[in-house]
This record gives sequence, structure tokens and C-alpha cells, in this order.
Amino acid sequence: MAEAGRGRPRSEQSRRAILAATRDLIAESGYEQLTVQAIAARAGSGRQTVYRWWASKELIVAELVVNGELTLPPVPIPDTGHLQHDLTAWLDEIMLSLNDPQAGALMLALVTAASDNEADARLLYEMSTGPYHAALVDRLAQGVSAGQVGPHGDTTAIADALIGTVLFRALTPGARPAPTSVVIRTLLGRSES
Repeated sequence: MAEAGRGRPRSEQSRRAILAATRDLIAESGYEQLTVQAIAARAGSGRQTVYRWWASKELIVAELVVNGELTLPPVPIPDTGHLQHDLTAWLDEIMLSLNDPQAGALMLALVTAASDNEADARLLYEMSTGPYHAALVDRLAQGVSAGQVGPHGDTTAIADALIGTVLFRALTPGARPAPTSVVIRTLLGRSES
């Protein structure tokens, strides 16, 4: 995540202090209040030192996520045997979590960080989105076997659309997307009772 730059050699001690300061500031006052200036002040370094390592605060947050020092709360996909109900409950829980300013802002920071660098995007996918996508495809495959997905249901495409729904909601605060039950029913291509 950290980028190479010119100038004086970088101090690993400063880098760790900046990461710790970022983590602590997010815990204390949330992502929205986080600034590079505040990070530098807490870490006892200058803003230029921060920028030698990272181009933005989003990339610092992404490094914390990749290091396992900062995580979004996991939301497991329920399995009651009723795919439509399970996916609706899962999607509703995630959408509700986005109402928490810190969780919503953290997700937005990760999306921003992923858009900044292709290698970081792949790593963040493996650390966050990828496991959800794989779990969705597996759960949808169970639904196909149980006849709970329409005859033309593509499990990968449905998983992509569900994750896209979450990202749409995270990227457009105040948007009024369709109710999750309607999204799920449409994607599954059938009505489940």
C-alpha cells in the first residue's frame, strides 16, 4: 500500500506511528473527521512525511484493512433453507450497517482506495469483497439445487448484482434504492414463498 518516493529515507518507526494514529483517530471520532493534518499531529510527524508513504488518507485506511488492524463488521449469509428470505435478511443487515457513519465512511474509503491503484484494488478485493462474493455464489448454488433460483439464474451474475447494490448504496448516500426484497426476487427470477 505504501508508495515509494524520492527524498530522505523513510522511517519505519514513523510509518507505524502514522498507521497507529490513523487507527486511533478513526476509533475516537470516525472516518469523516479524519484528516492528514490530524494524523500527522497525532503521529508526531509532518504532513509531508505522511504523503511520502501514502497519497491520501484513504490509502492509509486501506493499509490498515489489509494489515487486519481495521475491519468492517462481518455479515454472514443466513441459511434457513429459504434463499429469498436469507438473501433479503443479509442485504437488509448490510444496508442497515451503512447507516452507521463510521461503517459507511470506511466502506467509502475502501472503494476510493481501490479506485486509486489496481494492485491495491486486487488486494482489497481478496481481503473484503472476494470472500462475500464466494459465499454468495456458494449459497446461490445451493438455491439452484433446491429449485429456488429461476431457470436462467447465473449465480456469479446474481452475486455481482448483490454486491453492486451494496456499493451503490455506499456510494450514493440519500439514494432510495428499491427495497431489498424486490431486488432479490427480481435477481432470483422467481417468487419464493
